Amino acid sequence: MSTDQPTAPEGDEPHEPTQEELVAAEMLRRLIVTPVRDVVMQTMATFTDMAAIRLGLGPRGDTDFNIEQAGLAIEALRALVGVADTAIGAAAARPFKEPLAQLQMAYTDAVENPRPTAGADGAAGGQPQAGEGGIWTPGGGAKAGGGIWPPGDKP
Repeated sequence: MSTDQPTAPEGDEPHEPTQEELVAAEMLRRLIVTPVRDVVMQTMATFTDMAAIRLGLGPRGDTDFNIEQAGLAIEALRALVGVADTAIGAAAARPFKEPLAQLQMAYTDAVENPRPTAGADGAAGGQPQAGEGGIWTPGGGAKAGGGIWPPGDKP
């Protein structure tokens, strides 16, 4: 007996998609519709924040200090700023150039002036405690509410 309809192999019967299949389909849909430009811009903002936090300039101060991770985030940001400048346009890269320069200077300072080791009580001597650090925010410099500032010199 012959039919014009192909038959599905055994085990390939239609089924309700699993939660994992639905999540994977949604992730694929988002990747398809999200402009790469948006991902590059968001990634630059993420690397900016990560570098500042790893330099001890985040809300928890030196608790999150990690010079190697800071360097990696700064280098990744530097590379993406170059890509954005060339491929997306100078206007897109411009908001990240000043924070990048500030992060590079903070990194150099951290390398040249290593943090004191933690004392017996676990606190770093003379270093900012949780909530005393600063982190870059858009706004153009510490006086305007943005920029990286040395802990204790907050506006």
